[in-house]
Amino acid sequence: MVLSDRDIKKSIEAKELIIRSESPLAFQPSSLDVHLSPHILTFVRRRFKDAVLDLKKPVEDYMEEEVIEEHKGTIIYPHEFILGVTEEWFHLPNSLLANVEGKSSLGRLGLVIHATAGFVDPGFSGHITLEITNLTNLPMIIYAHMPIGQVRFSPLSSPAEHVYGEKMLGSKTYKNEYSPKPKPIASQYWKNLAK
Repeated sequence: MVLSDRDIKKSIEAKELIIRSESPLAFQPSSLDVHLSPHILTFVRRRFKDAVLDLKKPVEDYMEEEVIEEHKGTIIYPHEFILGVTEEWFHLPNSLLANVEGKSSLGRLGLVIHATAGFVDPGFSGHITLEITNLTNLPMIIYAHMPIGQVRFSPLSSPAEHVYGEKMLGSKTYKNEYSPKPKPIASQYWKNLAK
């Protein structure tokens, strides 16, 4: 089951689902639109000749932050991958999960917003990371604050016994408090292999 716009609003009013945003929330019939923060992370191939991502090592040295200029936007090149983040901040109760999905109008232009990680666990608190790729053979300009995707919410059959971030699950928790200028966080996967 997926929550309708009516039930998303009820969950927010009951303070079960918490969403913080500088702009008014944009409800769809069974989802909520999310917007792209100006802060993105890009891989910097040109700086490192013959660079290879080693999953046992941090990737921060291969990434740089960029702030998308308000009216100019930024170019995402063919098959380029960038990390973005939603302007909206979420706190999910232990009884709800969420899925972040692309908008069909952008999908028809070849812009995808998650490679594999569209699932948001119960108990998650933070700005949702977006894995943005231009699938076309043409450069594309994207803009800060644009509606970039949508989030749908599904109730669990019963509240989760363990939620996102609990140490026993091996979840990685990031300091991801509400911010009007949220920034994406590079992958910390290497910590799984460093043990």
